[in-house]
Amino acid sequence: MKLFFLVALLFVSVSSMAQYGYDGYGRGGYGGRLPQTPNPPPKALTSDKMAEDQTKWMKKKLKLNEDQEISVETVNLDYCLRMMDYQEAFMKTHANTRPTQQELQDIRKLVDTWWTEREAKYQKILTPEQWALYLEKKKSMPHSNN
Repeated sequence: MKLFFLVALLFVSVSSMAQYGYDGYGRGGYGGRLPQTPNPPPKALTSDKMAEDQTKWMKKKLKLNEDQEISVETVNLDYCLRMMDYQEAFMKTHANTRPTQQELQDIRKLVDTWWTEREAKYQKILTPEQWALYLEKKKSMPHSNN
């Protein structure tokens, strides 16, 4: 009789584990495991999208008026296009080689120069109050090198 109850208890335990998705590794849950779906690859970031994100950020954080928004978007798009074009050309020339330390330093200098030019344009577009706020918050701007 004891053997019968032991076998019945074992049967009930095993069937309840299967019912709740017990996978033999101590993990379980009602309904079993969910099917694994691969994450879709991230979409390539385009210069248009980068400029749009930056302009939206500036519009929200700095409360740009309509004219300022158009001017800032033009500046952002110009800068993002330059960056993407440069990146694409660089990747083509270095498809099978690593850049040297000197090349990396040169890239940093070039990007810093572009960033300085861009900020000079921003300063002409923004009011003094907006410019001060921009300098305070620019580290959180999307797709920036701050």
